Amino acid sequence: MKMNLLYLLLLLSGMLPAQTIDNPSFKARTGSRSNITRIERTSESTRLYIHAIFRPHWWIREDGDNYLEDAATGKKFFFKGAEGIELKKEVYMPASGEMDYVLIFDPLPKETQIIHYLDPSSSEGNTYDINLVPPKKKKTSPLESIKGNWYKTDSSNAWEYGIYDSLTIMNNRIYVNQSIRKKGKRIEMVVKDKKDGNTSTLLISPQKDGNCQIQVNGTGDGMYTRQLRPIRTIASDTGYSDFFHTDTAYLQGYINGYDSRLGFETGLIYFSNEINRKDYPTVVQIHPDGSFECKFIIYHPISQFITIGNNRLPFYIEPGQTLTMYIDWEDILARSRARDRNFPIKNTAYMGPSASLSYLVRDSESLISYNYEDMYKSQKELTPNQYKEHIQPFISQWKHIADSLIQIYQPSKKAVRQIENKVKLTTGTVLYEFLLNRNYYAKEDTTNEALKVQADNAYFSFLHEMPLNDITALIESSDCSIFINRFEYMDPFREIYGSTTPQGNYITFTYPKKPILSFLKEKGVKLNADQETIRRRHESLAGKKVTVSLKEIEEENKKLGKLYEDEKELIDEYFTLQEQMEVSQEDRDRSKIEEQLDEIHRKDSILASLYKEPNPLLWQIAKVRALRYSLQSISTKQIASQYIDEFKKQLTLPYLAMEAERILESTHPEKEERSYQLPEGKAADIFRNIIKNHPNKVLFVDFWATSCGPCRGGIEATANLRKIYKNHPEFQFIYITGEKESPRKAYEEYVEKNLKGEASYYVTETEYNYLRELFHFNGIPHYELVEKDGSISRDNQYSYTIQNYLENRFGIPKEE
Repeated sequence: MKMNLLYLLLLLSGMLPAQTIDNPSFKARTGSRSNITRIERTSESTRLYIHAIFRPHWWIREDGDNYLEDAATGKKFFFKGAEGIELKKEVYMPASGEMDYVLIFDPLPKETQIIHYLDPSSSEGNTYDINLVPPKKKKTSPLESIKGNWYKTDSSNAWEYGIYDSLTIMNNRIYVNQSIRKKGKRIEMVVKDKKDGNTSTLLISPQKDGNCQIQVNGTGDGMYTRQLRPIRTIASDTGYSDFFHTDTAYLQGYINGYDSRLGFETGLIYFSNEINRKDYPTVVQIHPDGSFECKFIIYHPISQFITIGNNRLPFYIEPGQTLTMYIDWEDILARSRARDRNFPIKNTAYMGPSASLSYLVRDSESLISYNYEDMYKSQKELTPNQYKEHIQPFISQWKHIADSLIQIYQPSKKAVRQIENKVKLTTGTVLYEFLLNRNYYAKEDTTNEALKVQADNAYFSFLHEMPLNDITALIESSDCSIFINRFEYMDPFREIYGSTTPQGNYITFTYPKKPILSFLKEKGVKLNADQETIRRRHESLAGKKVTVSLKEIEEENKKLGKLYEDEKELIDEYFTLQEQMEVSQEDRDRSKIEEQLDEIHRKDSILASLYKEPNPLLWQIAKVRALRYSLQSISTKQIASQYIDEFKKQLTLPYLAMEAERILESTHPEKEERSYQLPEGKAADIFRNIIKNHPNKVLFVDFWATSCGPCRGGIEATANLRKIYKNHPEFQFIYITGEKESPRKAYEEYVEKNLKGEASYYVTETEYNYLRELFHFNGIPHYELVEKDGSISRDNQYSYTIQNYLENRFGIPKEE
């Protein structure tokens, strides 16, 4: 009693001695790189002891921009100095990846009990609701003793209960806690289903060993543990009997440690149909209590990621299923500070019919991975065959890991297929991606002998081990997407569609049936010996589709340039006659069909020389993926339909034939609509709130990011065009980016340099997520054309086509 009285007198007199709070509790934080281990309060200062954890030999930096804020009053207390770290300098972490230092701030008032530690210069530097009041001894809440995830103690180790501050998860559903009380040695909880409102009663019996027994509505009496074991048994299955099956799926769950002040209210799933190349990103709504949910349509089982901030968390789901996830925010922060996307997320838990396969996806993502820094180094030092040999130890390791996983998941044929395909697709993608950028590097370093060596057909022998005839490869959504993209554009096909090599650039085109030099000769123009040689060559190629180097064309133009200048009138006459000789649209379309089918057959022949079986399933998918582009070049619907009929003869799966029909319907619809109205909803409201500032104008909307090279290239390429159409009464350029894609400082610097005075909008991460969902785009840049009435044009325009569109629709504005 005397001590408490003395403490009160000291407090009232302002003579409180130094106060120390060790490992102060907090409610939420945006990063775990800087950990506050102690706070010392005196009348002169407030000292924060920081234990930094970061990647070894990477640097951290303290600029002194951070400050403390009283949670009750909002008053700020500013930075005064530091001990143990040099300010405004890149300080490299030691080999241990840990270091300690002290940050010193203005003294806090005696009455301040809760503070925020805020760093406006870092997205990972905020800690909220730091408690400065020493913990008092008091009775523990019944909830505190049973909070957490509860897993079955049997060999399945299945997650069956999650009990949190305001929510409970069980039966693959989310409930709101209604009441909790002690009932003898047991704890009774009443919970209410968030969807249907039904209530359930849990009776929980804590055990001395830390486990507990749980009954629900008087039934069941299972034993549960808080330990999620690394090895679990899995139920047996016979594989996929009906692989393609369209239905709605539901993803829901809880983020432990979530707080709306963390800066995000949504997550995103970057869905894409790998057969027709259509994106349909889906927003995941996160509620203030940390629960989240979304629903989406899928066409077959998939392995995907929910993206929260810049962090991807994997899951597996099948059409018609519901999957529940538990996400530990501190787990995510640990991965973030590791700067390693394959850093294991060990505490993520799954509930539902595909929970076991979700655990498999989670574990294999970190176990079967490749350090691309090794590839970037190898690209400049090794020939293709040398790299193929260099990568073998990695492949052997992946196969060894796969064998171990198969031993665990052996009862599930689905799981075994996923494991095998994960290794195969990872191997194929790595071998394909090694070839990327080597031509670019060769141009930069013409003396590099390794870069001069091109991959021969023997390099692609790995195709024999790829799952080209296994349709379940589509499950590995991200891996399969990259693999198919590299597969359909691989080097052996270069001779067909043209390519870039270190020796020069190549283009493919069809020579005119009547060469221009033959026309000039018939008109009495005398050709010199070089020109006559070129004329004869063009005659021999008339009407043929040929791949020619740009260097060869440049050499020809040097010999023909003056001739073309001298005979300008005849040149104009030639092109006029060419236009008059134009064949009908139907004939042009038929010619395009012949060219496209010929290209397919030529690629079939090349692939047949590399792979043991003709026309494998993934190659059929690659053909369907290219179909939309091919159909867009055919104007006549009847001929497009005839092409599809012929095209479908190559497809062995009915689902692929149906997809080809759907693509035809999208490119050649029964009813042609030039534009469409946006669906009502939050996303449309966000977009309308932006475009309302530009009424009665056609808008070219550019979704971009400072971190996107092609985005910046498109913006800079249209700089002069924007000047020409600036202040146009009927047209406006609009630029939209988000805070996650474009950090504030980088955004402001880029806009000042390249978009000053333009209609540029900077939206929140949540708003940008909704805009992605609204306009169905995963990648950027993405462009939309908005008509004067606010409808969205179906006329796809790009940064490299918008000039012709503007000139055709509005003409070229006169210079003032």
